[in-house]
Amino acid sequence: MMKELLKIIFFLSISVFVKAQTFDLLPENTNPYEGGPVQFYKDLNDVLIKNNFKPCNNRPSEMFLADIEIVNGEAKVVNKKFNEDCVTELFLKAFQEVNKLEKWSDNSRKQRKFSILFYPIDYFASFKEGYTTEGLKKEAQFPGGIEEFKNKLSNNVKKQKIKNANGLKVKIRFKVNQEGILNNIYVESGDLDSSDKEKIVEAVEKIDKKWSPETFRGQPLISTYQLSLSL
Repeated sequence: MMKELLKIIFFLSISVFVKAQTFDLLPENTNPYEGGPVQFYKDLNDVLIKNNFKPCNNRPSEMFLADIEIVNGEAKVVNKKFNEDCVTELFLKAFQEVNKLEKWSDNSRKQRKFSILFYPIDYFASFKEGYTTEGLKKEAQFPGGIEEFKNKLSNNVKKQKIKNANGLKVKIRFKVNQEGILNNIYVESGDLDSSDKEKIVEAVEKIDKKWSPETFRGQPLISTYQLSLSL
């Protein structure tokens, strides 16, 4: 179980790195596939079934990150290296069939380079209408939302009576662990000394409500959060 979880965390770190170019997150007006990501994943699942392709080992950690480039109206997988495994082979075969549907746009206004995350466990009999890989992940949340958290934090900071702090803006970073508890709290500001920064850390720690941790497929994970606060 721990090994599977570590793999999931590793793959999530990859997805964060490529987030700006991930297929699921492209704006609608720049997404090059007819019908967008929801239609693409539906078509991908359809070709997997219609062509009698065989599933892999049905493990959550199985994943292939495909680097895609649109060339003359056709999407090409342009990864520099390919693993010789079931996941990679399955995606490449299915992707060829999706290309035959001719739903990729060659419009110059569309995004031509992006990445697609493929998790075999989500296809075949497990496939759900409206599926996207972005929907597998839920961000960490504070009860009532981030504004509620900032209000509580502002009230706590005021009680600390930090001198000459009115109007100052600070950045606060922290981690939310699997239990929704905050740790590794760090305050960034060139206008406050270390003792004042420590008072802000204490103000964060005095918020007694727990966060809902970030999850992937329902599995809680450690996440990092950053916010700006005006004192």
